[in-house]
Amino acid sequence: MSGVLAVGPAASSDTELEPPAMARALRMSLSRLRPGRLAGALAAVLASAAFVAAPAAADPTPTPSGAAEQPAEDAAGSVSWSVQPSTANGPDGRTAFTYDLEPGGTVSDVVRVNNFSDTPQVFRVYSQDAINTPEGGFSLLEGSETPVGAGLWAAVDHAQVEVPAGGHVDLPFTLTVPANATPGDHAGGIVASLTDVVTEENDNQVLVENRVGTRIYLRVAGELSPSVRIQAVSASFDGGWIPFTGGDLTVGYELENTGNVRLTGSQLVDVEGPLGIGLKSVHPDELPELLPGQKYTVTVEATGVQRLGRVTARLTVDPSSLNVPEGSPEPPSVTGVASAWAIPWPELVVLLVVVVLLWMLRLRSRGRRRRAAEAIAAAEARGRAAAAAELQAPRVIAVVTGGLLALLALFGPGGGLTATASERPPGPGEMDVTVTVPSTTPTGDDTGDDSGDDSGDDGDDSGDDGAAGGDEDGAGEHPPTGADIAGWAGLGALLLVFGTLMARSMRGTDEAAA
Repeated sequence: MSGVLAVGPAASSDTELEPPAMARALRMSLSRLRPGRLAGALAAVLASAAFVAAPAAADPTPTPSGAAEQPAEDAAGSVSWSVQPSTANGPDGRTAFTYDLEPGGTVSDVVRVNNFSDTPQVFRVYSQDAINTPEGGFSLLEGSETPVGAGLWAAVDHAQVEVPAGGHVDLPFTLTVPANATPGDHAGGIVASLTDVVTEENDNQVLVENRVGTRIYLRVAGELSPSVRIQAVSASFDGGWIPFTGGDLTVGYELENTGNVRLTGSQLVDVEGPLGIGLKSVHPDELPELLPGQKYTVTVEATGVQRLGRVTARLTVDPSSLNVPEGSPEPPSVTGVASAWAIPWPELVVLLVVVVLLWMLRLRSRGRRRRAAEAIAAAEARGRAAAAAELQAPRVIAVVTGGLLALLALFGPGGGLTATASERPPGPGEMDVTVTVPSTTPTGDDTGDDSGDDSGDDGDDSGDDGAAGGDEDGAGEHPPTGADIAGWAGLGALLLVFGTLMARSMRGTDEAAA
């Protein structure tokens, strides 16, 4: 035999408080059960029935509204019922049983079970201790577990009761506080449960038990010491992939009531970035009721938290006691800290794209500037070459002109070389000699004239020869004259000018080429 738990519908109330009605189902596979064993199986299921309460009320103080609780239905939806505080004269508007007793004290009360269906129903009625669910709801221990607190101290007169169709039954019960009971709050509940047989989609028959109950709040006289503790604080970040929109920071922690008074309270979460930069402040709703000795997990979500690397969540819980006399001590505030990485991946991707684009633009700009500089340098080189070519022509002309002037100075009339061979008048003791070459054709006229002239000239020739001999012997090489020195100086000046023009022309050509 195997069992599966299933949750049934919970009752509700039209008052401002959530009702204490609760329901839960226990399923058992009956596909292999024989008809003769069905009664035994039903009894076993009833003995181990489970119970789940409705969510805790923000303020469980009774409200004298007199409104009856809304009925709960069984798994098949054919039977509905409810449980509520009552008196011998009927319900008095209470939503829970609330007592203040001394250790060893006793109180008697009445609980009413209402049957809203068209057929009579038999309900199992019992009491159990209260607990908090992991999410903070109000619940009771499983029916198979043994109570040790208010569920044990409340004794209902009947374990089972038959309620007529559309009717109700008032059951008296007594709550007795042990003499050694600890001071503070003790919570429990009184339950009415009903079992039904349900056929699932796969034709597998299961037993479903639904429970509906009402709460018991008992405060035992003595010193009240409210306190709360935060533990297991954690933080996680979900940033998404949309840049500059922030992400969600989820903060979870476990809140434990370490005192002896029921507590609620407010909570605050401050999200900080590096160097304490404030990013977000979250004020969640009031905490649900936390029973003494119980704990539950709280989850707070902060949206729009910017991705700044390491973010820190600073949690502050300001607890407050429920239903305590004026002047009673209040629990101190508690804090917790948790951190999480909020790495700005989308922003880093955007930054990387921007850097790559800027780098590409820089490379393109540098290429343009380099090509422009090369074009400018080429244009300047062409300009220098053209300018050098323009300057070269007059320099060449000047050089050629200087060379021609130098040649004219050397070999022209009155030049240094021709001046040494120029004619000059004969000096003292010198004679001018004229040599006449005889004609090859003898004539009469030539014979007579030449003889006379030759004879006359012989004397002159002899004299010239003597003078010439004397000149060759005495003069030979004559010292340079002023004309010679002037010629040589002009030649040197022309050569100097020519060399300077040639050197400057060659340097200008080299610069233009560079």
